[in-house]
Amino acid sequence: MRQPLVHRALPLAFGCLAGLAVVSFTACGDRGRQDAKPSESPKAPESAAQLAAFQYADHDLLGELELGQTADPTFESVASYLPGLKKPREAVGVKHHPNEIGVAPDAALEISEDASVPENPQAYFEVGEPAVRYGAAPSGCRKSLVEAAPVVASVFELGGVLYRQTVFGYSAGLSPDAPLVAFVELRAESRSADVRQTKVRLHIGPGNAATIVRTWDLTLSPGVAAAVHVRIPFDGPDRGWTEIDASAFEKSKREVLDSWKKDLGSGTALRTPEERVNEARRAWLAFASLDVDKRGGILEPHDGAGFYEQVYGYSAALYAHALDLWGRPEEAREILDSLLTFQAPDGVFASHFGTPDTGALLFAMCEHFTLTADTAWLKRVAPNMMRMAAWITGKRRESMTPADAPRTSTYGLIKFRPYCDSMEPAYDYFGDTYCATGLEKTARALAAVGLAEDAARIALEAKAYRRDILVSMDMAAFESGGLNVLPLEPETHRILKDSKGRASDYYSLIASCMLESEFLPAADERAGWVMRFLEEKGGLRLGMCEFGGGIDHAYTYGYWLDCLKLDRVKEAILGFYGSLAYGMSRETYSGVEVTRLFTGDNEPTLPHLYSCTQQLRLLRMMLVQEDGDRLWLGRALPSHWLAGEAVTEIRNAPTAFGPVSFVIHPHPGQSRTEVELWPPARRATQAILLRLRDPGRRMIVDVKVNGEAIRTFTGDTIELRSPTEHLDIAVTYR
Repeated sequence: MRQPLVHRALPLAFGCLAGLAVVSFTACGDRGRQDAKPSESPKAPESAAQLAAFQYADHDLLGELELGQTADPTFESVASYLPGLKKPREAVGVKHHPNEIGVAPDAALEISEDASVPENPQAYFEVGEPAVRYGAAPSGCRKSLVEAAPVVASVFELGGVLYRQTVFGYSAGLSPDAPLVAFVELRAESRSADVRQTKVRLHIGPGNAATIVRTWDLTLSPGVAAAVHVRIPFDGPDRGWTEIDASAFEKSKREVLDSWKKDLGSGTALRTPEERVNEARRAWLAFASLDVDKRGGILEPHDGAGFYEQVYGYSAALYAHALDLWGRPEEAREILDSLLTFQAPDGVFASHFGTPDTGALLFAMCEHFTLTADTAWLKRVAPNMMRMAAWITGKRRESMTPADAPRTSTYGLIKFRPYCDSMEPAYDYFGDTYCATGLEKTARALAAVGLAEDAARIALEAKAYRRDILVSMDMAAFESGGLNVLPLEPETHRILKDSKGRASDYYSLIASCMLESEFLPAADERAGWVMRFLEEKGGLRLGMCEFGGGIDHAYTYGYWLDCLKLDRVKEAILGFYGSLAYGMSRETYSGVEVTRLFTGDNEPTLPHLYSCTQQLRLLRMMLVQEDGDRLWLGRALPSHWLAGEAVTEIRNAPTAFGPVSFVIHPHPGQSRTEVELWPPARRATQAILLRLRDPGRRMIVDVKVNGEAIRTFTGDTIELRSPTEHLDIAVTYR
């Protein structure tokens, strides 16, 4: 089994390039930084030296280049700078099955619980004469998903023959309790008008030592494909494989595709003008569910499939939140209930991660209640929540010095394992802010279900905890180079020292995670210190968290969330498309943990649960976001989605106010947009803010709601005050 996170063992792909001239640009776009000044327009790097300068510059030069454009970032514009992932990997299988089958970059099948062990079984084809391994360099193979489900197709051309492999996972009744098998089809088609012969060899066994178990001689008539079909069991693949006929393969494939279509079609419905986004969202839901293993009736969200086969409490809890945000409350509840089985007798929930686990689980449980109003469930799990609160309270007491002693920067903080890549106990703001937020939300949730005495007690503790953290931050912060710097571990400054005083590497990741807890309001000066430090001292690359000369995109969610709250929407859009372009495979949307951004090299940590989770959360917040008693719709909707006649539609999106649905139908040639809105009805909003970001930057001049004119609009945003019934909205631009 590997280390909990790949970071610990990562060999940095690039050394420090001291001495290279770093191109200097000031901030571009609408970032809202006080020091942003107009400057000469930056240009994309044109040489290796310039590329290295961009890679190690303090500012996010490529990000500023993109944000400096008049138009919003698009996938095409962001993806044009650098190469995509060189080594895409997917998983196929049955939802919540304890086993998964990895699809390697060359489309070989990894048939084991740990794909990193070379001796573990693989299955792959060789084709042609002389034999060449399917998917081999230099051409490799190109992969895609069939019907946006985890059914992986790939193509490989050799000697005038086009080969296509399709693979999916299957079990009897598609049950997670039945044995898993892989179904594989290899089709061959001549690219010429002549009849041709080719050989296909199936290898099964330990890695590159896999032996040939069958050879086929195929005759290829013009325009007619020949195919072989095999069934390979996860347990005993070299002994139990069998050849099957085409009809058996197609029947099982159809069953699998129909099942995924039904599953991925449940919950909140999303349709955008960008098919890439529609497919990606379905893929993130599917791949994430394959990372969840059902064992003994318990759902275990693992960070990977064939790697990271452990439950990392922090990311597992946030996955439940992503499910709730996309209208899958039953599944989220089952995940949360499963995670509670890992709670220790003293109340702590810490599963292979650290201090943030307890706070993140409280956060996710409270958000589940907020989005579902499931009072019966909350009352059932309230004792678990109170035990977690008691653990936090008791752990805080350990650092409280006597009243007559000088106050330290660690007073009232928790000393525990910060996170899985640093297991030495330490005080850290990532864990403390999550635990404090968890207490605050727990107090409000318990009060809402009538547990007033417990709620009041926890609320007082949360208030004191907040005060202690803020005092600590103010004591620990210091000025350096004109920036206020917040060390993430106030006693040791370890993370800051490890990053040599910059906002890169682990500082970037952990700082953004701290912002993600929402302990600090986005407008708080302390959050501003962190954001500015990330922006000006090497913490971001193309709008994503820098790590090891590349990126670890999913950890940027906290930064993106604060950008949205500050209405810096272009940064969130840049992060969204940057993640699509560099944080996952561009055709199969399989998210990775670490990308060597400037070369396209990537770690084998994909599909990665945390990546799927954070992408789902970001997309939801771009389109539907609570803001106190107000609800934003389309806050960061990419403006190019309104450039044509295609609609953007969301149905039954859970919110703190109840489910909301809307359809945006632009008519750009007629300078108008039509919107249908079904507002939430469970709890009244103060207002719904509907943003229509016209690509031509035209402002709204007229709004009619159910045929009556209203004047509550400014720029591109319409304020609808406490709507409760279906609205037809007609908007005119100039």
